[in-house]
Amino acid sequence: MLLLGLIALLAYLPGLASLPPIDRDEARYTQATVQMVETGDLIDIRFQEDARHKKPAGAYWAQLASLTLTGQIDDVQRGERAIWAHRLPSVLGALIAVWATYLGGLALFGRREALWGAGLLALSVSLVFEAHIAKTDAMLAGACAVVLYGLAARKAWPVWMGIAAGLLLKGPLILAIAALGLIGSALWDRSWDRVRATMKPMPIIVALLIALPWFVAIGIRTDGAFFAEALGRDFGGKIAGAQESHGGAPGYYLLTSLVMFWPGILAVPVAILFAWRNRTDRGVRLLLAWIIPMWIGLELVPTKLPHYTLPLYPALALLAGAGWVRLVDAGWLRLSGLVLMGVVGVLLAALVAATHWDSLSVTAVVLCAVILSALVMLSALWFARQDVWRGLIAGGLFLATGFGLVLANSPLLDLTPRLVAQIPAQSSVVSPDYREPSLVFLAGTQTRLTREARPGDTLILSSETTPPACAEPVVSVAGSHYAKGREVELLIHRTAACRQSDLDAWARSDA
Repeated sequence: MLLLGLIALLAYLPGLASLPPIDRDEARYTQATVQMVETGDLIDIRFQEDARHKKPAGAYWAQLASLTLTGQIDDVQRGERAIWAHRLPSVLGALIAVWATYLGGLALFGRREALWGAGLLALSVSLVFEAHIAKTDAMLAGACAVVLYGLAARKAWPVWMGIAAGLLLKGPLILAIAALGLIGSALWDRSWDRVRATMKPMPIIVALLIALPWFVAIGIRTDGAFFAEALGRDFGGKIAGAQESHGGAPGYYLLTSLVMFWPGILAVPVAILFAWRNRTDRGVRLLLAWIIPMWIGLELVPTKLPHYTLPLYPALALLAGAGWVRLVDAGWLRLSGLVLMGVVGVLLAALVAATHWDSLSVTAVVLCAVILSALVMLSALWFARQDVWRGLIAGGLFLATGFGLVLANSPLLDLTPRLVAQIPAQSSVVSPDYREPSLVFLAGTQTRLTREARPGDTLILSSETTPPACAEPVVSVAGSHYAKGREVELLIHRTAACRQSDLDAWARSDA
């Protein structure tokens, strides 16, 4: 478990501080946590004046605890923003997911199978990315893996502590995943032994005492508005249609898993064969019941994002690990996995190199692509030889290079930090055209994403917007507005010479 943790940290820590705040979800989470520090209100979640009634408070509390333990609270109150401190709970959630998967593998199969499964999960692109992002998904993956371990080991306390954490992170989703896995496997086995082993009164009572108080408090505070928004508009809206243009046809997750479950995708053919040959095994049935019903449900829901299947990856990784250990002697399986991993890895390396073509020299780009491709092929070869530690270390180095050296310094992500660097100290920002949450997080809660400017404000406008005649242009900042998928040029103006009446007239002129 120590070595698995070290390999995971090799992939999770590089880039944690240098990767800019990601729009829009991460920046909303981090800014809402900052406002908890500023206001002292730990119940009602806010992004500026807007209520954040989509998810429970668990992720915000975890970030607040991280800020406290790392000594960042005073810095936040002074206006300083340490994004790495907000991301540490996601790192911890990812580590818990890896360790719980290993323990679940020990309970179901054996040490080598558990090691392979946990290692493949630790280096999955989806988990590595979410470990770098300050929101719910890495922590939810950890909570789900703990529940899965409890079911595998027939222990009630892990099941219900994981459910309590999952409820505070993302609401009832974890209940649906756990219920489908537990009841599905019980019906398949025609045995309720696992159900009886995990349905113990004391763990259930403690879980309710952990999770329920905040739900009661937010219900009273908002007069039920939280539940109408979270369950009705957010959860119901995802089922009814593609929310925020995040749509996809059935089969979306099968396709995206080619990248999101890399390098574990190399062992998926083996996992399928292993599951079929061992379909009468109760452990295998539990993992299949955990994966298949929820995966089908996610494929049918119109709203889709690649990380939605992450809570299912611990079970998939254990099937892949067990299959690889027990069936890897089949030469065609080893060859297919090697080819698949090599192709996907080289494509990822090429993609990373392409995103840096304009910001680095040709030599640097080519060298980066060669290094990443070499690490991919080395890990593939070592995996094929069952040299698990060398393969995991090579895979970890690939991801550390990709996130720490390349992605964290990508010109695709640096527009907001470059904008904020041009803003004078102690100046309020007004930005009606560039309305990204990362700007509020980095420039301060007082940032206004409207045209309501006052004399002395810093005004950020697109090159297509006519500024107030009294405003003085300072600098132009161009870059990639990745949230909208286009290049933009933003102009920073000073309004020190403006009168309030001039700014009000300009604001009213907005068509």
